[in-house]
Formats: sequence, structure tokens, C-alpha cells
Amino acid sequence: MLISELLTDIGDLKDYKIHFAKYDQKKEPLDVYLADFDNEWKGWNAWSTGNNIFSRKYIFSLINFYPENNTWLFGGIWEVKSFNWELAEKVKNKQAEPCCLYEIELSPKYKELIGRLKISYEHKDRAVRVMMEKYFPRLELKEILAEPYSEKSFAGYKNLHVDFAKMKRIVTKSLPEWKNALQIKGIYLLTDKLTNRRYVGQAAGEGGIWQRWSDYVNTYHGGNVGLKKYLSEKGQDYFDNNFTFTLLEIVESNLENDINDRETYWKNVLLSRNPEFGFNEN
Repeated sequence: MLISELLTDIGDLKDYKIHFAKYDQKKEPLDVYLADFDNEWKGWNAWSTGNNIFSRKYIFSLINFYPENNTWLFGGIWEVKSFNWELAEKVKNKQAEPCCLYEIELSPKYKELIGRLKISYEHKDRAVRVMMEKYFPRLELKEILAEPYSEKSFAGYKNLHVDFAKMKRIVTKSLPEWKNALQIKGIYLLTDKLTNRRYVGQAAGEGGIWQRWSDYVNTYHGGNVGLKKYLSEKGQDYFDNNFTFTLLEIVESNLENDINDRETYWKNVLLSRNPEFGFNEN
């Protein structure tokens, strides 16, 4: 089923531009949407490098739903109220940084589908702010969720890969499904997305992976000497924006030697004890 068959009251497509919100080298739009819809996600749709890229009345915003390939989550329809031409000129002349140059307001149109409507579309173009009439007829309905998508449900062990900011939100909220699921022992990987340097660790104590998550939320370094040094250089915001946590394997054995052997295996495979590639110092 095409989205155009579902959203029949959308109006003139030439009144819209679609915003295909993607990873901006710092944050995933899905994480921004989940963390702060009213301010930060709104800001993503109001942002500009100085050009009037949203030159129409409405913005049809879509969020890259990275847990699933070629999937987008509906992020609302935003009405463009005004554009700050004076500040835009300063941005273009490098007298000011790119910022939220639009004044926008959330439209009531299909507001009930925000965070619920999942759309299938393989967007290959570099442009992410595009003419609605060219792309809207190609969008296909994938699913309508019963409730707006949230982090409350555990995503499963198979693809357990989250950034530090998301990990912090889950631990801070002490989400029950995640907390219960992560009472497991295992080997995990921390990765700096900008440099690809990595750290291999183990969760062998009481509380398992959840306890290690709590440690990193509280300290960012989890007691590791190499990460302590890096944290002092880069700061907490850098870790929030650039570090990810990946579960490499679950270790069911209670024997200390077994989990140590698996940790050593992954350190060797990923070269994490080589200073060029990793933070492990032993």
C-alpha cells in the first residue's frame, strides 16, 4: 500500500518539502526524536546552513529508522512560519554558525501518526530536503504501530548496538525490559565512531551487562585506564556523541577462565591492544 493511499487529505504536494533526516556525523535523528521531540527534534527541522532550503509552506519530516533497513518513521508535519533572512546572510558570510533559521510550528495534520507510521523507501539521493511531489508517490506503508515508537521495549540480543546517549537514557529511566534482559554475562565492544578505535570488555559480575552500562553512564570510562585518559582529552559530550556499545557475545559459563578466554579472543581479533586501533592496555 502506498502512503498516498493512506494520507489522502495531505493537500497540494507542491506546498511541501520532505525532510529525509539522516545521521549527521554526530547524532542519529531517531535518537534525537526519542530524547527531545519538542526542542531538539523540532530544531533539526528548523536548521539551515543559510539557504532557504524549506522554501514551501510545510515540512513532511521522516526519521531514518536505523534498526531496520530502508525504513522511515513519520516525524510530523511542520508549518513554516518564517525564515530569518538577516541571520541567514550572516551564516552564508561565515559571520554566524548554521542554526535554526526557521520558525516552525507542528501542524495538527496526521499528528496522531507521529512515531507510529513506518514507511518503506530506499533513499539513495544525497539531497535530504526534497520536493514532495517527486518522492511522496513512491513511499510505501510498512507498518502502523499501535503506540508511538519508544525505547521501552528491549530490542533483542542479536543486534544490540547503541550509542552512549541512548544507553544513558535507558539506564537513567531504568527501563524494566532492558534491565531484566541485560542481567547476562558477556563480551562487549566500545567503539569511537570517528577514529574507529575500540575497547573490548567483559561483564562477569553481578548485574552483568546492565551493571557495566550503569558504570559507563556514571563514569564514562568504567574504570579503564585507557578510556580515562581519552575522557580527560575529549570530554563527556564527545563520548555521548561518538561512542557506541555493541554486544559481541553472551557467555553462559560461570567459570572465570572461560569468560577471560573469550575476552582475550575478541581483543586479538579486533586488535584492541594495539594503540593504533584500541584502548585495551592488557
